[in-house]
Amino acid sequence: MRIRTTPLAGMLALVTAGCGYTIQATTDYDRRANFANYHTFFMMKGRSSGNPLMDHRVEDDVRMELTIRGWDEVPEGEGLAAVVVHAATKTKHSYETFYDGWGGWRWGGTRTATTYVEEYKVGSVAVDIFDASAKELIWRGAASDALTGNAEKDASITRKAITKLFHDFPPGHQAAQ
Repeated sequence: MRIRTTPLAGMLALVTAGCGYTIQATTDYDRRANFANYHTFFMMKGRSSGNPLMDHRVEDDVRMELTIRGWDEVPEGEGLAAVVVHAATKTKHSYETFYDGWGGWRWGGTRTATTYVEEYKVGSVAVDIFDASAKELIWRGAASDALTGNAEKDASITRKAITKLFHDFPPGHQAAQ
């Protein structure tokens, strides 16, 4: 009895690939900046993802993270820090090839290969925080993750991405504690 493993293997690979995406986040900051001096911020328009609803959610998530950390939002131009949020989405592809006919290497044998292509959207967000008076970058965070196409799930993904970005914000607060 011969068992066809290609469909099973294909499904397993797609499930595994779907679970394999995780939020990739990086941050960097100006080591000379004293973040204890910053308590107010204002938002400035950055690059749009093309989805205004998602852009607003991301900006609101950034506002919330800064507010949780004791920063107050003030009208544009009045804060010590200027915050710019850039967002983008792009389509990526994942390829998985499965081979059938594993009976061994032989001449003239039947051997087939099936390649599955999985398309998925990746959302990226970058948050730049500038010293408003010097107009110099003092902190940058960037995160990306696969999006589902479901607004509610994507909102959850972006929320988790922003939370991950601001996990150790402001820089140096861990050492002071």
